Amino acid sequence: MMETLDELRQEPHWSYSALNTYLNICQAQFMYRYVEHAEAERTSVCFPFGRAFHAALTVQAWECMTGGSLTCDEMVEQFAEAFKVEVKATPNLIYKEGENYDSMVELASRMLDAVSANWSDCYTVKSVARAFKVEVPGLDNSLIGEWDCIVQDGRDICIVDWKTSASRWPAGKAERDLQATVFSYAYEKLTGTTPLFRFDVVTKTKKPSCESHYTSRGFHDFRRFEALASRAQYAINKGVFLPNETSFACGECPYWHRCKQWHLKKWR
Repeated sequence: MMETLDELRQEPHWSYSALNTYLNICQAQFMYRYVEHAEAERTSVCFPFGRAFHAALTVQAWECMTGGSLTCDEMVEQFAEAFKVEVKATPNLIYKEGENYDSMVELASRMLDAVSANWSDCYTVKSVARAFKVEVPGLDNSLIGEWDCIVQDGRDICIVDWKTSASRWPAGKAERDLQATVFSYAYEKLTGTTPLFRFDVVTKTKKPSCESHYTSRGFHDFRRFEALASRAQYAINKGVFLPNETSFACGECPYWHRCKQWHLKKWR
């Protein structure tokens, strides 16, 4: 029986999140989180919100796989239960101006209403929350992760990943996203089959939308990922941790104050 993601995390490993943080978000943030294991100075509510939203959709997908389906109200109940737990477990939680616990539950209710109206996987779910572990040439440790949902899309197997977003995704974003590459790479490694990939993006707006963005990856995408991953590990081992001074993630970075002192650190 395949190990769970929590079990896989007990051993040294690489993940999409770690690689994406180093390659696309901020090398300094990678250092604080994965090397120094620094305590978060603050944590935006968007993170526990996203985990709770994901938990509600996971329960819905499980229901569909066994022949059932949740109502919108039932999904909201699942979210509220998970969100309460996540908020309680999150240190130094911060809300944006005008936000609070109740307003976030209300937002999730509107978003889940959009999900319920657009849910198309009632009879196609093949697997839910399936963990994976693969070896990547050049990496010292295994690459692990978890596919949110795997569905049958006509003749194709399709990996589905659920996202919440402040706004609609622009055209082409799915084609450039590293997660689709990493997760498709792992599936191809384990099965010999290259899947489709679908991002289901639900917006955190006054009137939420739910849109599906399809993409796919192939040979050159996978070889490029292997090269990026191995060179990232090489740079990390050499102690290269530069701050991304214009990163979109600066505003909600959990290490904002530490980063302001980055230049005072003694580098080898």
